[in-house]
Amino acid sequence: MYVYKFTVEATRERFMEPPLRDTSDHYIAAYSYDQAHSHVWSQLSKAGWKVNRITGKEIFVQDIRDSCDHITD
Repeated sequence: MYVYKFTVEATRERFMEPPLRDTSDHYIAAYSYDQAHSHVWSQLSKAGWKVNRITGKEIFVQDIRDSCDHITD
């Protein structure tokens, strides 16, 4: 498993109003960069956003939870 951070600049058209412009960060755990990239792109597209720019990079996450930690059970 790999973890990726994507920064997305997107635009959403609105009826009789100026378009919305947004920059957001998305953190995705996936089997590959392509899988994570496709997921972010498709989710934003389904929600009506036009992706103008997307950049991604692999990040490192250390899971230091103890096996006897019952908070996450």
